[in-house]
Amino acid sequence: MYQKKIKESNEKKVFHYIYQKQTNLSIADISNDLNISFPTVKTIINKFLNANIIKEDLKIGSGSGRKAQYYSLEKNFFYSIGISVHLNALKIYLGNERGEVLKEIVIKDDFFKETLIEKIDDALDEFFSEINDQVKEKIIGIGISIPGIIDNHNNIIEITPSIRIDLNKIKVLSKKYNLKILIDNEANLCAITEKFLGIGKEFSSFVVLNISSTLNMSNFKEKDFYGEFFLKASRVNHMIINFNGLLCECGNKGCWGKYSSELSLIEEIQKINPNIVKLKDVFKNENFENKQIKEIFENYLDYLSIGIKNIIFMYNPEKIIISGNISQYKEFFKDELIKKIYNENIFFRGSETIVFSNLGERSVSLGAVMLPLIDELF
Repeated sequence: MYQKKIKESNEKKVFHYIYQKQTNLSIADISNDLNISFPTVKTIINKFLNANIIKEDLKIGSGSGRKAQYYSLEKNFFYSIGISVHLNALKIYLGNERGEVLKEIVIKDDFFKETLIEKIDDALDEFFSEINDQVKEKIIGIGISIPGIIDNHNNIIEITPSIRIDLNKIKVLSKKYNLKILIDNEANLCAITEKFLGIGKEFSSFVVLNISSTLNMSNFKEKDFYGEFFLKASRVNHMIINFNGLLCECGNKGCWGKYSSELSLIEEIQKINPNIVKLKDVFKNENFENKQIKEIFENYLDYLSIGIKNIIFMYNPEKIIISGNISQYKEFFKDELIKKIYNENIFFRGSETIVFSNLGERSVSLGAVMLPLIDELF
């Protein structure tokens, strides 16, 4: 389990407010809405102006009286780099404060090994060489997503139970590039993406279930509107749903990830059609005309629904956001999955609890891009 708390301050409150509104901002409105004194808000606004975080808009008013000064969020006032580590790929993105991706590279390789940090270093060298100096000056940090946990007590990054990396390597990397480097579980970063860029904007509390090569979950709770929130990731990939089931690399049998990850679905369908190598190959109408493939996918949904039921029983979440590449294909299975989850309607909340991300597989990478910004200004 990993937990993170973003602390609040007046400056962070004001920035959170500005970030959400973005335009038509006045000191008086900010002061009234946040219950912060006018002089304090004015001081913060001046600081943001000097840092080119916001800009002055045309004054609004009529007649000969004094016109109100309005402000808006500047674009590209900060950049950050997001790195997402996957089973067979490393993805690096350059993005701005709005989560807009300006540059990206994808390197195909096996990154689940002890040389991970060295490979990230090599990739960053090449990535930085292709960025102009004006952009480099505005990069505030690097966010890294991993399908594992950060064990600060033992000073390690645990990718899998058998692959652990010395956290001190990140400190060396941070010193080399003179940038803050933050690492977090990919589900936590999905939650950040959903809250600030996706469907999670509408909710103050939700669970994100990220379905990728593994299964990851994060529980997001916003304390108040002003930007203080809590994240807690849990490794549901190894939640046992069939104690006599398939052997997992963790040593147990019947782990949820062996049945409901993106990888497990592709591997099962490959037994019928070896040409299927990616998730997009699965979700073609002709595949669902094949009786064997339909049966495999039906079993997949059975196991997926069992795990989601367990999450509902344990957490009673207001919303469960299903994230990951598979969310792009929800029209193929959404109704059937919800039917399986709520077939006996025994939960406190109804089927409206389940929603699907609109960001697809990019939610992890965008979360990595957003992490330095969130850490710096929220």
